[in-house]
Amino acid sequence: MRRIALLLLLFTNVVYAQQGKIKHVIIIGVDGMSPDGVMKAHSPNMDSLMAHGSHSFECKAQLPTVSSPNWASIIMGVPPAAHGIWSNKWQVRDIKDSVYCNGKKGHIFPTIFRVLREQKHHAKIMCFAGWWSFVRLIEPRVCTAKERTLWTGLVCSRAVTSVKLRKPDLLFIDLNDVDETGHKYGHGTPEYYKAVSEADVVVGKIMNAVKSAGIEESTVIMIIADHGGIGKGHGGTTPQEINVPLIIAGPGIKKGYTLKSNPRNYDTTVTVAKMLGLTVPACWEGKDITEIYEGK
Repeated sequence: MRRIALLLLLFTNVVYAQQGKIKHVIIIGVDGMSPDGVMKAHSPNMDSLMAHGSHSFECKAQLPTVSSPNWASIIMGVPPAAHGIWSNKWQVRDIKDSVYCNGKKGHIFPTIFRVLREQKHHAKIMCFAGWWSFVRLIEPRVCTAKERTLWTGLVCSRAVTSVKLRKPDLLFIDLNDVDETGHKYGHGTPEYYKAVSEADVVVGKIMNAVKSAGIEESTVIMIIADHGGIGKGHGGTTPQEINVPLIIAGPGIKKGYTLKSNPRNYDTTVTVAKMLGLTVPACWEGKDITEIYEGK
C-alpha cells in the first residue's frame, strides 16, 4: 500500500509539474467535424498536432447531438441534464426562473470563461465565433474580447491577431463551415472533406501565430468538435454522430499518443481548468484527462 501511495504521489507531482508549464490554452472548436473528416481530409496541421500530442477519435458528444447542448457541455463541464440546454432554440430568457450551481436566478451554468475570470481577474480571455448563436452560451462581461462573425476568414484573422498581440490565457475559436457543408452536401462527400481541409488551414495559421508570439513552449492547442454527422444531418445516436475528434498538443503532453479511455466532451473543460491552475467548481461533473500527460 505504501508503494502504491508513493507512486500516486509521484504521478500527481509529475502532472502538476507538466501543468505548471502551461500558460496559454487555445481551443479550436470545429462544428460538425467527424473523426472520418480528420482521417480522410488533407489536414497536415491536425496531423502534426496528433504526432506531437495526444488524441482520441472516440471522444463522446452528448445527446442530443446538436450544437448548443454540446458546445455548452464543452465550456460548462457538465452534460445537458445539468446545464439545461437541450436544443439550438435555447435562449437565456428560458432560464429566468432557474438556478444553477448555487448561482443567481436566471444565470447560466458557469463556464470556463467565468471561472477563469473569477480566479484570475487580469486574465486575457478571447472568443471568436463563426456560429452566430455560440456567444449566447457565454456569460456577459467575462471575456476580454468576444466577437461573432459569419465569415471564417475574419474569425481566423481576429484570432491570429489576438495571439500575436495579446497572448491570451484562454482563446476559444469556433469554426462553422464544416457543419454547414455537411448539411448542404452530406458528411463523407468530397465537399465535406474540402471543408475540413479549409478548417485545417485555420489551425495552421493559429499554430504559426503561436510560434510568432514566442509562446509555443507554454501553449496547449486543443481541437474538438461538438458532434459528427451522418448523411446531411445529425442529432441521433449513431457512432458517426456521437464520436468526435479530440486533439491536445503542447508542453508536457504525450506525443503520438492515442487515448486508451473515451473521454466525454465535458471532461475537456475540467482538463483546461487544471492546465491553467484553476480550482474546479464542485458542480462541474467532468474529469481531468490526466492520461495525456508525460510521466503517466
